Amino acid sequence: MSFRLLIIFNIFSYYLLEADCSDLTYEECIYWSGYCEWNEETGLCQDVGGGGGIEFGPYQFEYLTEADGIRETDLYNGALLYYPLEANPPYASIVLIDAFGDEYGLEGWAQYFSSYGFIAMTIGNFDRTVMDGDSEWDYADRALGLLDAIETIKQENIRELSPLFGKVDTSRFAVSGYSTSGGGAHTAVTMDSTLKTAILLNPAVAFLDSINCPAETNYYCLIEEHLDHDVPVLIFAGENEYDELVSPDDPTYSNMWALPQYEYVPETTDKTYFESAGEGHGSSVWPVGDVAGYSLAWLHYFLLDEELYCDFLIETPQSTSQFFTTLQCVNTISYDINNDGQINNEDLITIVISIVNNSQTENSSDLNFDFAVDIFDLLLLSDYLSDM
Repeated sequence: MSFRLLIIFNIFSYYLLEADCSDLTYEECIYWSGYCEWNEETGLCQDVGGGGGIEFGPYQFEYLTEADGIRETDLYNGALLYYPLEANPPYASIVLIDAFGDEYGLEGWAQYFSSYGFIAMTIGNFDRTVMDGDSEWDYADRALGLLDAIETIKQENIRELSPLFGKVDTSRFAVSGYSTSGGGAHTAVTMDSTLKTAILLNPAVAFLDSINCPAETNYYCLIEEHLDHDVPVLIFAGENEYDELVSPDDPTYSNMWALPQYEYVPETTDKTYFESAGEGHGSSVWPVGDVAGYSLAWLHYFLLDEELYCDFLIETPQSTSQFFTTLQCVNTISYDINNDGQINNEDLITIVISIVNNSQTENSSDLNFDFAVDIFDLLLLSDYLSDM
């Protein structure tokens, strides 16, 4: 698939999904399984995410726009700056951008992360449907937009009228994007090594390189040297994605997708490849299921430096067809819940108290890393004590 065909594919995808899932036929509904699902009882296609499918966290959230006073810029096209209410500042942040279209494209992800205590900002694209002439809104443009959005968040920390005044952790930022904008997020980490991590949602990327890339691809390509960075990356893909997007008759851009990106990132860099079984190019569009839970744990580990999530991150999720990672955990799960240097029935009592008090944000008691303290954590510790 050529670079221009990729652009056309994403524009088509964007405009198709502007319609309701209920407008799709069975075949279309199955094809866009990342967004929609077929209801056998009603015989209709319905939304997967954006509503009941998202398991929100303990915090309510609000959002700001330029109309509320946040910084305006010409490096991205509109913004929604979501932030948690009554969480514990200073807040770490993630900036997201959809493949094409406006700032509402990945709003579900922003709401999801905010409900767990993060600032999450979505930004809009300047794409070929709104730009003048033959100019391209390419991966580097998206990367610059993401990095500029970080500056917008930092400005909220010093804007006295902002609800985020003095509440932003200005040292902890992550970037994310879907499809071509996942490529933009990957490009961003090659530009700014201070980023803590990137979450790449079914990414596609090619770099403009007149020295190493051929003229027939308009000097866009992807080689290992382009992804020589040390910023941790989480790369999502769908099992059927490659077959959907790459034509056997035109393998020119066959290496720009998720798996080659994972392979080209150095082995010395923390990286994970998460391929959803039976899914296509939309496998990570919505924050649902294992994709959501794994992403949240990833942010806790790399953005908040909470090491207890490492063991969870190296376990292969049941919903994956392929799963690779270079993560290595120094520490194992700590069953010493009350941190008294011993593992015994006192730790069981601590978990019981957490359950009774509904302490859903008590990380030390959440042994299975599902962001809830419940009977399953109690059973894990009980089994461990029985084996001692």
